[in-house]
Amino acid sequence: MGRVTLVALAVLALAASAGVADAKTYRWVDANGVVHYSDTPPQIPAVTGDRDALIEEALELSGIKQQLAGLAPQVAANTDLSKSPLDAQERAAVLQTLAAAFGLEPILATVRSVLRTGYDPQLMGVFVARLRTPTLRRLTAMEVEADTPELPKKLQAFAAGLRGSPPPAERVARLARLAAATSTAEYMLEVRGAVVRAGFRAIEPMLPPERRPKPGALDAAIAGMIAQQRDTMRNEVLVLFLYVYRAATDAELEEYITFEESEAGRWFQGLYRRGMLEAVSAASEQVVRQIAKSLPAKRFIAPPLPGGTKTR
Repeated sequence: MGRVTLVALAVLALAASAGVADAKTYRWVDANGVVHYSDTPPQIPAVTGDRDALIEEALELSGIKQQLAGLAPQVAANTDLSKSPLDAQERAAVLQTLAAAFGLEPILATVRSVLRTGYDPQLMGVFVARLRTPTLRRLTAMEVEADTPELPKKLQAFAAGLRGSPPPAERVARLARLAAATSTAEYMLEVRGAVVRAGFRAIEPMLPPERRPKPGALDAAIAGMIAQQRDTMRNEVLVLFLYVYRAATDAELEEYITFEESEAGRWFQGLYRRGMLEAVSAASEQVVRQIAKSLPAKRFIAPPLPGGTKTR
């Protein structure tokens, strides 16, 4: 993505944030399609039902199931083994391991387990009730539609177009608020850190003592990587949101922000992300261990600790 464009968008978001943040009129659409306006957040009655049934409905209506179904193909598509010491048969085995480890069912099983452990019937009832509303269904559909293996290329083209036709400052600020409400950049960096940590955890027993990271070195390296990439990641998320929600109205985005900032929204996001971090860590460890085992000792070279790693 164009670094100048990203920085400019960040400045626009900062400049306009005060005016947009002062808006206190809430708009929402109920299950019957009726639009409401008020100066207080919407009070939508919580739904009731069986715990596991509501968990499944939340995973379905939020688009999580549809997006996780494409996780394994996306991971495989972005795994470049062309410069690895693996031969063709070994590369095929690694890709099969990737597909199995990052498949829908093992990832979902971990997420479901965390949701069951931290389950709150009232908060889940409110969360599902909001997901059933027309606005949330529409925005979720936008997220699912955008989440394809071609997304990185589409984002590059979209970011290039922003140079000649920048979005209104108020629009940028509103999406920056959504990004802050969802903590998407922080979550993506946590995932990167978890993948690195899991990979080293998988190979450490196979390394001679003198090649193992010193106590605390890995955590320090990951913390440094995250700090170095934080601003860039926040800018990339802003461009991502501009693209994904380009057809959303400002009123719809305000409703979405209110939802994400609500107690139920924060509760579900916290549990879901904890489950995803556990699932991704386990999958990454499984894959790295398989790669290490598939290589003869003389061909296996441990990766260096993360240092000046660049973002995508």
